Amino acid sequence: MKRLTEEGTRSGDGAGSAVWAVRPHHIAAFGFTLSGAALYERLRGGRVYVLCDPSPLLGRLTTVALCLVAAAAVMAVVGAWVVQEKAPRHSAVPWVFFAVIAALIVAADGADAYGEREAAVIAAHEGSEGAGRCGEAARIYEATPGWFFW
Repeated sequence: MKRLTEEGTRSGDGAGSAVWAVRPHHIAAFGFTLSGAALYERLRGGRVYVLCDPSPLLGRLTTVALCLVAAAAVMAVVGAWVVQEKAPRHSAVPWVFFAVIAALIVAADGADAYGEREAAVIAAHEGSEGAGRCGEAARIYEATPGWFFW
């Protein structure tokens, strides 16, 4: 016989082990911790590339990466709300939110890694053309290191 308690489901007379239940604050803490750490990494900066010509691609990639980090934080709020208010019957629902939050952070790191590769190619191409001096003001692109793409 199983009975529902605040700690989860217990079997028998309490002699069995409790099933670990995912609470809404677990999802929120996971999402906010990953999003906060990812945002900190992006604000801290990384390698610097000096570019003579503006690259709209690099600007879009930076925007996409920041939007993905913000989406992970929003997904943490949505996941906590769904688990709290909707009480899904299937126990995999909270784990799906964990996976989506992690996937959004990995995608943000992927966008940043692609931007860094593009910046390196542009900087190498501009450096090979003559003395490497810009005819106008140089633009600085700071690549963020990320955790998943080296």
